[in-house]
Amino acid sequence: MSLISGISDSSQTLTGFEQQYSVQTAEITSKIGRLSSLAPSESAGAVQAIQKLLTDVNDLLEQMELVVRDLPAGSERQKYELRVRSYRGDKRQLDSELEKAVRRLREVADREELLAFDEAVHMNQQEDQLIANTERLERSSRRLQDAYRMAVETEEIGNEVLGNLAAQRETIGRSRDRLRGADAELHRSSKTLNVMIRRVVQNRLLLLTIAILLMFSLLYVVYKIV
Repeated sequence: MSLISGISDSSQTLTGFEQQYSVQTAEITSKIGRLSSLAPSESAGAVQAIQKLLTDVNDLLEQMELVVRDLPAGSERQKYELRVRSYRGDKRQLDSELEKAVRRLREVADREELLAFDEAVHMNQQEDQLIANTERLERSSRRLQDAYRMAVETEEIGNEVLGNLAAQRETIGRSRDRLRGADAELHRSSKTLNVMIRRVVQNRLLLLTIAILLMFSLLYVVYKIV
């Protein structure tokens, strides 16, 4: 039941990611199509905005890949793997379209505007790369913290299990000692009972011997009288 619930939650998460991906890629396509109509002074900012969206799309695809990787092997996982692979291809196509659009902008710009444009784009790329690297470091840090927390919890569970095993071992040891004591008592009782039985047998034999002797003595007296 929990496995089915987990798959359902992952599917809902992936559906939300796909909707977000569709909105972002549609916005990127629209912005790239409008680049050619912008003034040179506006082009650098527009390119920066598109690059930021492409970085967001890449991060989104990475999150989708992590969720898909956690799905159990089967048709559901294979379906989403194919989808994410297709989305990766679409993202590369958008990267290529942006590069072509930037080349066209550079071809129509004069030298002074070209230098300003290239500098703005380069600075924007560095800023976006820095932001993307910072976000990746934060995600990696969160994953490490989660892994550390899981390791601590696992260690605590292991210590608890070891403690329970030690307590059970002590209980088993005490039970074994009690069984040994009971066995020793039973052995002593058995020996005592055997001694009592032998004494009873001996007493009965003695009584029987006395009875026989008395009978013979009585017969002898009767014989003498007669």
